[in-house]
Amino acid sequence: MKGVLAFVCSLSAAAVFAQPGMPSFCFVVAEDRDTLQPFQQGVRVIQHYRERIPYFGLNATYLGPDQELTLRGGPLFRDSTEQWMVHSPVHDVAEGQLRVIAGTDTMLIDLPEDERPWVDRAWRRWDRDTPEVIRFRKGRYSLNALISGAWADTAANALARRRIAEEDAAYRKELAELEEYYRNRPPPSPPPVPYTPPPPMTPEQWQAEMAKQPPLREARIIAVNGDTVTISFTGRVMLTGGCASNAPTFGIEQRTVSGWVEHFPLDLTQLDCGMPWADWEEHAVTIPLRWWVGNFAPPGRKELKEATYRMVFMGGNMKEMRTEPFTVE
Repeated sequence: MKGVLAFVCSLSAAAVFAQPGMPSFCFVVAEDRDTLQPFQQGVRVIQHYRERIPYFGLNATYLGPDQELTLRGGPLFRDSTEQWMVHSPVHDVAEGQLRVIAGTDTMLIDLPEDERPWVDRAWRRWDRDTPEVIRFRKGRYSLNALISGAWADTAANALARRRIAEEDAAYRKELAELEEYYRNRPPPSPPPVPYTPPPPMTPEQWQAEMAKQPPLREARIIAVNGDTVTISFTGRVMLTGGCASNAPTFGIEQRTVSGWVEHFPLDLTQLDCGMPWADWEEHAVTIPLRWWVGNFAPPGRKELKEATYRMVFMGGNMKEMRTEPFTVE
């Protein structure tokens, strides 16, 4: 049985359009005729080799045990009806040999350890995978002897030209499909109108906007026990913004011989942990005044003496509301 063995680099279809690397080597089996034809009978390809294993920390290697590997074949061209099957051998090994079995016939091919001539030959044909062609003969041969000669060069160039033409056609087809896809797409939507923030509100606009908010309609004292005051709220009242979300913002005024003076300021600064406002209907809140003043009043005002006081709260419309006077004992 006769045939031709062609060595080709293995390349997946997905990598065709990627950045190419240096060519490597694999093989196909063809009929042993003057014309280049794929081998009609299936073959089994077995590679024997020994791996070069580097010594740790040294620029030297030693040979591993004998290895035997059955090579799987794959189509050389996208159109696989011609039965060109590619097999990829293991590279950069020692004592490499290929055993190509077709029925009862076997061809042994000794692989040289220096693969640089293979790369140079393939590189002259194309920057990607192309075949080296070898006549298949029953017996034992060296690879370098099999790939020499005009017939092997002609066959290798023919397969290379077909591979290049096939990839060029596939690339043109992909470009045409992309052009058709984008040609049939609807025109892109116009860009959205950039957001233009409104101008800042003037003091007059701010006051008019706040005047629309619900007011605090009532802040009525319902109990006074020593320094602790309980107040009933109806309407919208400003809160401190603390996490409990139930402490109204307040100030304290003290009655003196000259009139009412501020003792604990109404600070409108809020925390961002809780709610800023509350809408209550006869909601009772108990406030321990001496504790509150002792912890939060400015220096010099942390004492709440026995006297007459009133409390100041802020409504949703940013208008203050004062309680009736009460006495702290």
